[in-house]
Amino acid sequence: MVKKEVFKSLILLIAITFTWTIMANAKIIPEVTAKSAIVIDQRTGRILYSKNINEKRSMASTTKIMTAIVAIENGNMNDYVKVSKKACQVGGSSIWLEENEILPLEELIYGLMLKSGNDASYAIGEHIGNGDINKFIDMMNRKAIELGALDTSFVNTHGLDHEDHHTTAYDLARISAYGMDNEKFRSIVSTKEKSISWPNCQWSRYLKNTNKMLWLYEGSNGIKTGFTNKAGRCLVSAADKNHMELISVVLHSNDIWTDSQAILDYVYNNYSPLLIIKKNEFIKSIEVINGMENHCNVYSGDDIIIPIENEEKKDLRIEFCLPKKVYAPTMKEQIVGDINVYIGDDLIVQEDVYVKESIRKRSPHLIFRKFLNYLKVTS
Repeated sequence: MVKKEVFKSLILLIAITFTWTIMANAKIIPEVTAKSAIVIDQRTGRILYSKNINEKRSMASTTKIMTAIVAIENGNMNDYVKVSKKACQVGGSSIWLEENEILPLEELIYGLMLKSGNDASYAIGEHIGNGDINKFIDMMNRKAIELGALDTSFVNTHGLDHEDHHTTAYDLARISAYGMDNEKFRSIVSTKEKSISWPNCQWSRYLKNTNKMLWLYEGSNGIKTGFTNKAGRCLVSAADKNHMELISVVLHSNDIWTDSQAILDYVYNNYSPLLIIKKNEFIKSIEVINGMENHCNVYSGDDIIIPIENEEKKDLRIEFCLPKKVYAPTMKEQIVGDINVYIGDDLIVQEDVYVKESIRKRSPHLIFRKFLNYLKVTS
């Protein structure tokens, strides 16, 4: 009888230990209050966390991410902008611009992204649009299409509610990842505090970034808050730590700070970067037809690093899509193929493959010159 009870206890202990082991190793996917949320890898765009990522929603002042991108790409940071009466009359958050005030474009973009100035957004749009705000908004929409943000529509520069002004968590993450590739954009959105000019006052405008993640979360380096009654509280965050840079988006959240930290922590705790191939690493030698050299070397134009979970590594697959031969002449850094990295059937990243060196086409004149050089060397 005692042996039977001992046996039962042993079985129970094993079962409990097994259950604890499973629970300890299980991924705990965070529940967030946001109606839509996403985390992507900034480099590859890989989706690492998702919740209703393709639902169209109002975006509030996260609109200004695109406003800043278009302004930086199409404006001169040293340009001086004269503020119009219309810009001063825009409602909502403001940096207290005054009619006919003149400020550098760069300072206005700081006011746009740190203090979320709606007046700054309008002044920027008028300046870049050569006085036509609708021209600037068209530029915003064209840029969205260019970036593949096809469920995004802009009707203003600031994000105040409008039925035709919307995005998705996925689109907003793509737009933000693109923005973070621009050094000026990256520098501005990571700035915690900034003083800019106030021509008609005896003191400067002091701007403190509304994005508390810059203080709350290790590695945080951007990007933008937003709020309207329709959009709710919104936040696009960027964080760079553990050799991974992530973009997170939460839309219509009850607690943007807790939600954003939870989904970023989830990704950092479960994914790690894997180097697939280094920039300029030799890949293969390819036959050259009618060239002064018989072969050319090809390489990757950039490091290929992907975020991956340990259990996914068994499903990792790399495909080199390269020709068996190329025809001379070839030019240095000419694209001749690509590298595709898959996890299972999902394409994670595609990177161009380049020719390492230029190779001239073979001709009788060049062959004769090469023969003469050979004779000089051997004589």
